[in-house]
Amino acid sequence: MDRRTLLAITLSFLLLIVFQTVSDLYLTPPQPAQTTEQPAMEAKQEAKQEAKESKTIEKSVQEQASVDAAKPPQAHAPTPQEKATDPREQRFDFDNGVIAGQISNLGATLAQTRFLKNFDQLPPDGKPIEFLSPSGNHLFFEESGFLGEVGVDLPNRKSLWTRVGSGKIGPNAPLTLVWDNGKGLKFEKTFTFQTNTYLITTSDRVINTTDKSVVLFHFAHFARIEPKPMDHQAMAPADFEGPMGYLDGARVQHVYEELKKQDQRTNAQEGWTGFSDKYFLAAVVPDQGSGMKKFYFDFDDPTHRVGVVAGKQELQPGAKLEKSTRLFIGPKEIRNLETLGLKLERSIDYGWFHFLAVPLVKILLFFNDYIHNYGIAIILLTVIIKILFFPLATKSYRSMNAMKKLAPKLEEIKKLYSHDKAMMQQETMRMYQENKVNPLGGCLPIVVQIPVFFALYKVLFLSVEMRQAPLFLWIHDLSIMDPYYVLPILMGISMFIQTKMNPAPADPVQAKVMLFLPVVFTFMFLSFPAGLVLYWLVNNVLSIAQQGYIMKIEK
Repeated sequence: MDRRTLLAITLSFLLLIVFQTVSDLYLTPPQPAQTTEQPAMEAKQEAKQEAKESKTIEKSVQEQASVDAAKPPQAHAPTPQEKATDPREQRFDFDNGVIAGQISNLGATLAQTRFLKNFDQLPPDGKPIEFLSPSGNHLFFEESGFLGEVGVDLPNRKSLWTRVGSGKIGPNAPLTLVWDNGKGLKFEKTFTFQTNTYLITTSDRVINTTDKSVVLFHFAHFARIEPKPMDHQAMAPADFEGPMGYLDGARVQHVYEELKKQDQRTNAQEGWTGFSDKYFLAAVVPDQGSGMKKFYFDFDDPTHRVGVVAGKQELQPGAKLEKSTRLFIGPKEIRNLETLGLKLERSIDYGWFHFLAVPLVKILLFFNDYIHNYGIAIILLTVIIKILFFPLATKSYRSMNAMKKLAPKLEEIKKLYSHDKAMMQQETMRMYQENKVNPLGGCLPIVVQIPVFFALYKVLFLSVEMRQAPLFLWIHDLSIMDPYYVLPILMGISMFIQTKMNPAPADPVQAKVMLFLPVVFTFMFLSFPAGLVLYWLVNNVLSIAQQGYIMKIEK
């Protein structure tokens, strides 16, 4: 690897470091301070919120006369203490094999979920990750229902629903809740589950037993308190985390701080919206092809809300209205998301090299299907990449080998024409042409592989499949750094060997810099994911073998 090659790599890594540092310092929204409020203050805020609610709904009804979709409901936002202590609340447990949780009869909300196959720590200490949560500063829940004209009594988050039937809830055993406004409108909500899937279907129904028609708008959304940012490791890039959607073929995203300043609305025919975290997604997927819908991204203190409200429906006397919504609540596993056919895989964004990252993930998944070890899968992927670049690398190593042989003659030209720079360059180029040597030939293979390196870099950080995936012995998680720095040190040694095999620069200072670069890269790689360092180490070992073979046959 000549000095131009190493310079190209160094600049690429420095660019990555600068980008990540700027992202962490300036692009990550600050976390608001958490405060503990007294009961009197909570009551005061609750009164203000309810007043705000009535005014907003009245304004919403006025807007409904001129648009096809309503504004989202401004329902009462319970305080964490109220949510936890209301004596009327009952919670019903469900379990479908991959996701378990609770549904509350207070507001008929999906109040809590936990992932049975994803843990907060490695076994045996790990516990299933809780995603939706009814607790204080982690409040995160789903609700759906109907919005109507002022004066029509509709259920809200304070409404107490009644369960129909009893028994265990899960696949082939849905949960149905009912609520009656006492004025001729009867509401039903059913949660339906399937085995081993992260999709949950909610069906909202209303029956009009009055003698007057009623105008209604169906809505569904997730509401959550902004989560505290995770302690990302150094150099850890992340996909977008926060309110987002994929609407009419376009990715839409809004940072939490943006929504605190201004609510956002987007009209679309198809798509989904929800909250995306690094590895997990909660998304509302309305019926596709049901006309124009309004997708909203709101801040309704203390929660952010992301959801959809459909066009108005006029319910005639004696008629029934039913609306279904699919909820995805689970890990962002690309295979599973693509299988669902709902474009939920667009919640994963690998950045500029997305087009490379997706095939890399799928190749790793394919290998893992047979060998059940992502570390070995990375090694096999490295071998495949090396085979693909083999002709180009061979040409590069031959060029570097030829450069090494020409080094003494080039040094003579430098001394001979030290007083005439133009003549020195002319004679140097003539020497290259006569010996058919390309001084830039050694750079190309590495430069071409840099996009692959960055794509794999994002894959190992953002793909939930790589999370807590072991290699062997001390490496229990390929998505985080090697705890004992064994792989980075071995990588540095391999890079030093490569440097010694390449032609040394004529300038002694440059030669020392080139020998020092492996040390610099070793320190840079200390915080990189073990899987990425493994890839680079194996790539270096294969490169050393290939370059050694070329040098042997061309002596």
